[in-house]
Amino acid sequence: MSRLEVFAAWMIVTGTVFEAASVTPKFPITNELRESLEKIGVALQAAGDAIIYELIEEYNAEKLGAGLFTIGNLTILQGLLREDVDDEQMTRFDMQGNAIQALGGSLILSGLFPLERSRVGILEFYGVAIESIGNVLHVFAGAKNLRGEDGDGDTLDLFGAWAQVVGSTMGAIGLEISLVEDEMSEIDKEADLPQQLEEMKVRIAAKYS
Repeated sequence: MSRLEVFAAWMIVTGTVFEAASVTPKFPITNELRESLEKIGVALQAAGDAIIYELIEEYNAEKLGAGLFTIGNLTILQGLLREDVDDEQMTRFDMQGNAIQALGGSLILSGLFPLERSRVGILEFYGVAIESIGNVLHVFAGAKNLRGEDGDGDTLDLFGAWAQVVGSTMGAIGLEISLVEDEMSEIDKEADLPQQLEEMKVRIAAKYS
């Protein structure tokens, strides 16, 4: 566990908050600001996922899942940045990106079995699960909007966005706890070092006395 990984996790949280704010109708902000928040939010998520992908040394389910999260966010960002994309095409970009992220989340979850019965393990597992549910809700929302079902799709989109906020926050808190535990373990080892050296001296002295 490294501070950079924790930083990347909070980048993802920030990105999900920006994206959720952009689709929350009760927030009194302009359409231009909503578009900017969505673009920045998705870009932050893609950057955070890419950093986590690079920090995972082994090629396993977690690394592959982080890679799919990155690809999914970049797919959505591509639609947001292109000027020749209409609303229907943007909806399809959003659906594809979220479907890729949901697949990535399912791969990460598969690598977390059996579930570790600790605060960190529980936060990580349920955080990824809730975030993936948010991605699936976005896909369903897009499908409803493409069918012209006004209202239902927007509601699902809103729930999906805030589910991603909750899930990513749980994951970031889990990483924070893991980092603190690692640092405390190192401090304990350093504190025990003088005592270990003294015990070693006693054993050596007893052996040659």
